[in-house]
Amino acid sequence: MRQPQQARSQDSAAKVLDAALEILGSQGPAGLTIAAVSELSGVSNGSIYHRFGDRRNLLVAAQDRFLAQIEDTWLSRTAAVWDIPDRDILLGRMIDVFLTVFPENRLIFQAFMLSGSDDPNLRQRGTASTRKAAREFTALLIDRFDATPEAADSAYRILWGQALSTALFTNTEVTKTPATPQTRHKHLLKALQATNHNITQPPPTNHQPT
Repeated sequence: MRQPQQARSQDSAAKVLDAALEILGSQGPAGLTIAAVSELSGVSNGSIYHRFGDRRNLLVAAQDRFLAQIEDTWLSRTAAVWDIPDRDILLGRMIDVFLTVFPENRLIFQAFMLSGSDDPNLRQRGTASTRKAAREFTALLIDRFDATPEAADSAYRILWGQALSTALFTNTEVTKTPATPQTRHKHLLKALQATNHNITQPPPTNHQPT
């Protein structure tokens, strides 16, 4: 009997966390209440409180689930990129990943970034996720194109800054200079090319994400 009960408990927790993320994605943190999550998930208030304790613990658990999903998505989207031999095509594909994942989840990123400024648990998990993405991205440039660690890190910071700005602000809130997504993409590619201007073009390897 214990295994079915555990399975039901895990399923119930997943429903609660998915409901919390759906609310954060549509309404932001202001809409995240135990009552709203209960209504959307179909799990009772009492069960949610028993499992998570309070709204803050629910938010921490939801962030962990969200970032784990994003990390899996990031790796799955970049898996096909690792064997691209051409530097410019590879960098362009990496830009696509950054400029897709963040806008798709804009309100959720906002919720965790803003809440994380005052919550050490949220901040610690966010930092771990950011550093994991940095390790994957910089390892790609270092291992595949002989970039220096400093150059690879600068390239990551350029993309991270762009992704962060799209998550926290609209385009016009950042600057009033109009530009199409295609133009932004082209300029980002040139910035990464300039950062890694000493990169050579070695033969492709079988490097895979770790």
